Amino acid sequence: MSDHLHATASDARTPAMHAASTDSDSSVRRLLVLFVSIALAVTAFRAVQPFMGSGRGVIGPLVTDAERPLMAGIAILLAFAVVSAVSALVGRLVNAIVGLFVLGTGVGYLAMRAGSSADFCFGGSSMFAAGIELIGWTVLVAAGSHLIFRVGGPLTDVPKTTEDHIDSPIGPSARIAWLAAIAGVALAWLAAVTMSKGQAIGAATLAGFATGAIGRMLSPRTTPVYLAAAPVAAFALVYLFLGFSAPADLSVAFADGSLPRLARLMPVDIVAGALCGTALGFGFMRSFAQPNDSSYAR
Repeated sequence: MSDHLHATASDARTPAMHAASTDSDSSVRRLLVLFVSIALAVTAFRAVQPFMGSGRGVIGPLVTDAERPLMAGIAILLAFAVVSAVSALVGRLVNAIVGLFVLGTGVGYLAMRAGSSADFCFGGSSMFAAGIELIGWTVLVAAGSHLIFRVGGPLTDVPKTTEDHIDSPIGPSARIAWLAAIAGVALAWLAAVTMSKGQAIGAATLAGFATGAIGRMLSPRTTPVYLAAAPVAAFALVYLFLGFSAPADLSVAFADGSLPRLARLMPVDIVAGALCGTALGFGFMRSFAQPNDSSYAR
């Protein structure tokens, strides 16, 4: 009798032990994939550095600041394409949100090495040039996001509803989520207190985080395929507007403190923050924005 009870208890523990072992293996695999993919992303964008050198002896804050803008642009395109492919594989192995984060870390390395707002203002750049470059980055981020979600597949916590206005990545529900970028830009304005490079990247990441978090609250049943591109597009509009309203001589504006706060964030800072921040914000809100419709029961 005791042997039978012991065998029964052992059988009951076996599935639980197997599940715990499986979860542990999955966590190790995720960490390994994340570590390797980030290393590859950083390596790819590190190769861009030699092409971004400017006449001031620093990595230009804009592509147009590089001594050879065409080569710099091609280098960024190639690096972005390679890292997007790596991130898409991460999306398949883990999930697409983690893939977005990996892509952001690659751009983030370039952002940390690139020039600051001081180099922007004293290097003869213009607000219009930054705005146009941000439009280009918006297209790249949208294309990279599309690839990551296409290869990575649907998110397990955002299943399809068979309703086009909700499932479509550019439908009404998705467009409502994009409006969260407005709050992101406002938060970046509050955070960009000093001219430091670190604070600029931090403010951009906060903008992305707000976009991801609020976007998920606004549209919890829609896959955020192009959500990371929303804050980049919003900042592009800001820079184009500043092209009309900001002082013509940016070096004087920088010296006397009249440079608009948002002009302290460089395009590459904004892109890195948008990708990493949106991924973090969207993931953070998972527990707070779960769909309560019965069709979403798993």
